[in-house]
Amino acid sequence: MQGTTRAAVLEARQSMLRVWMTLSAVWVMFWLIIAAVTLASATPLDPLIVPCGAFLPIVATPPFVLLAIGALSRLAFESISDRQERRRHSFPTS
Repeated sequence: MQGTTRAAVLEARQSMLRVWMTLSAVWVMFWLIIAAVTLASATPLDPLIVPCGAFLPIVATPPFVLLAIGALSRLAFESISDRQERRRHSFPTS
């Protein structure tokens, strides 16, 4: 039973990583398409072209924030689960 539980946990982790990669890829591709359309339809002195310095943080920040939230959630869940497991084993069963 322990092997089945461990396999399920590993499969859940892989699934969540796949979800994160999919959402991140969709987010980045969305913004790259918007940038390509904007650059293709703008003139060189267009005011939309000038503030492109903020483009990278807009594109890169949300996927990494989502990954950090997922990692922190996993850390919190594992610490709570380990604490409960230690409590369960510290009390003698009759």
